[in-house]
Order: sequence, then C-alpha cells, then structure tokens
Amino acid sequence: MTETQLLPVVWTLASMTVAVLAILFVSSAQLDQLRAIRGGRLLEQFLRLVYFIGVPYAALLTGSIASIDMGLTGTGGSILGWSPAEWLRGLSTALTLGAIVLLPMGVASRQIARAGRPLGVDDRSGGAVIVEAIYAEVHWAFYRAAPLILLGDVYAAVLFGALLVGVEWIVVLIRNGLSPLPEERQNWLRRGVLLALSAALFALTQNVWLTIGLHAVLELMWKVWLRRLVPRPIEAGRVPIGPAHDPDVRPLHD
Repeated sequence: MTETQLLPVVWTLASMTVAVLAILFVSSAQLDQLRAIRGGRLLEQFLRLVYFIGVPYAALLTGSIASIDMGLTGTGGSILGWSPAEWLRGLSTALTLGAIVLLPMGVASRQIARAGRPLGVDDRSGGAVIVEAIYAEVHWAFYRAAPLILLGDVYAAVLFGALLVGVEWIVVLIRNGLSPLPEERQNWLRRGVLLALSAALFALTQNVWLTIGLHAVLELMWKVWLRRLVPRPIEAGRVPIGPAHDPDVRPLHD
C-alpha cells in the first residue's frame, strides 16, 4: 500500500475512532446536561460542524483525498466539473430514484395510519433537516473516498462506505439498544433507506451535490407527509356549529 493509499485510510479510521468513542462515552443524559447550560447547544453544534465538515475538509487540504474522490467535482465540465448535460442526466436519475423510494413508502405509511398504528412525527425545523442532510451526505461521501482510492471501483466504494457507516450504527444500537418508540424505529428505517438511496445515486453519478439535494428534499417531503397523516386531536370545549341533533326528539309536524 502506497502513501497515497494509506493516508485516506488513516483519516477514515481516525474519524470512525472519534465517532465510536463519542458514542461509547457520551450518554444521552450527558448531552441533555450540556444543552441545558448556557452555550451548551452552541458548543454541541460547533463540535458537530468540526466533525462532519471540518474533518473531511482537513483531509482535502492536506491532499490525502481529492475533491473528485468525494464527488465534490467532476472530471471536466463548466459547472463544478460536470457539463450541463451531465447535470440534467444526474438530476433525472435522482428524481427517478426518489420517486421509486418515496411513493411506496408514502402509500405504506398511509395504510399504516389508516390501520390505527402509531406513526412518528419529525419535530425538527426545516433548517435543521437541511443541515442534517448535508452533514450525513458529506460524512458518507468521506467514507466512500478511501475505498474508491484503494479499489478504483465506485460500486465497491459505495458498498464499503455503507459498511463503515453501518459499523457506527451498530455501535449506537449496542450502546443504547433499539427503542420501542415508533419515532425511533421510523428514524432508523428512514436513515437506512436514505443511505441505500445515496449509495445508489452516487454510484450512478459520482455527484455528492445531487445526493445532498435529494436527501434534503425527501426528508422535507417525508416530514410534511407524516404530519398530515397524524390525526388531529379534538380541541376541548369546542362545540359544533349549528343545532345539536338528538335522535330521540322528532320534529313537531311528525
């Protein structure tokens, strides 16, 4: 293994080590305590920014990986290394994959809601959804870079990148267990589907900007759709407009 191949592996293993240590030694209760103090939330967001964006950026600055390895630029073209025709083909591929995933999930969730089973609701703001989509896609693209450099095959790279992400998720499940709450189970299902969709789109286009856009749009649409499926509670004290009807009382002309 040459130095050019070794450095991306070192960066990837360092990122995974930080993630695993944070998962094992920082509990949800400790996070809640951090968020409760003044500036705690700001510190948490700063650390997440450093991890998800700063680490890949540092690897790019040191030349350990190239922007093309993460899908930030193409091989040649007027728009970030891709031609307008390539952007249109990539966008068509993204829309097709999005429809293939979103339509069955939308229909299934509607049937589940009609059956009276509980559905979770995403309470994040729209801005938070977009930020999380960027963080996730950059993180996943970073984990694909080292396998792509080592193997030179984009299909193998997306597979190994997904396996690396899966290792982090398994550590989370071992540490915290699988919650019985529908929101948590739905969150795991959504993340798994989005990871598979991201891998497929990256394999076909090698354009991380398209994966970010599709990820954010699907999350926002899914958020809105689930909120529409949740039954609205009847407000206490509200009375229907118009006269009340008693089936035992008949009109006088009868």
